[in-house]
Amino acid sequence: VSIIIRTKNEEKWIKSCLNSLINQDYKNFNIIIVDNESDDSTLDLVKSHDLFDKIKIVNTYNYIPGKALNDGIKVANSEIIVCISAHCIPSNNTWLSDLVKPLSLKNNIVATYGRQVPMPYSDPDNVRDLLVVFSKDERLQKNDYFFHNAHSAFFRKIWEKFPFSEKLTNIEDREFGKNLIDNGYHIYYNPTPCVYHYHGIHQSNNKKRLDGVIRIIRSLKST
Repeated sequence: VSIIIRTKNEEKWIKSCLNSLINQDYKNFNIIIVDNESDDSTLDLVKSHDLFDKIKIVNTYNYIPGKALNDGIKVANSEIIVCISAHCIPSNNTWLSDLVKPLSLKNNIVATYGRQVPMPYSDPDNVRDLLVVFSKDERLQKNDYFFHNAHSAFFRKIWEKFPFSEKLTNIEDREFGKNLIDNGYHIYYNPTPCVYHYHGIHQSNNKKRLDGVIRIIRSLKST
């Protein structure tokens, strides 16, 4: 497994994220940090971490979320790609094995994503969003193309067919999911692997972001 972590001034979170990875029961992984011009101590913390011998750093500029993911995956050498946000903290040491377990080319399940729960100090609107959207019930998605890269897994060979958009300014994961569903593949929501996530999927209802999300969703529905 190659784990892609996008960073931009994540000094508050990156050490906790990496600490949770070093304790995973699934050990056969490498990490690719895709850094967007951090000017805090993010990269110093990465370079001094016990996992650094498993880490490769890729630099990205003029940040576009899909391009950052593509840049990281291009240097990955694994059959399975895992994405996790630098500010997401896996809740236990079986997170990685649980996340990749449902993947099955035989069963046409080519991408999975897991549950997100808020931090104790997350804003109320973020708490609401995470608890409403990410339920405790597993779900096989044959028509619903919702997909979320806060923590997700998919086959590299599938990404080669459907790389992430390098034009969209957000919800690149939603377009990726639509490409999968439209081409007869399935997505699996697995609530067992869980991460703590500070902000919700709408990032405290930032109006500019919400307007962008709505515009992209409408364009996807019309295609």
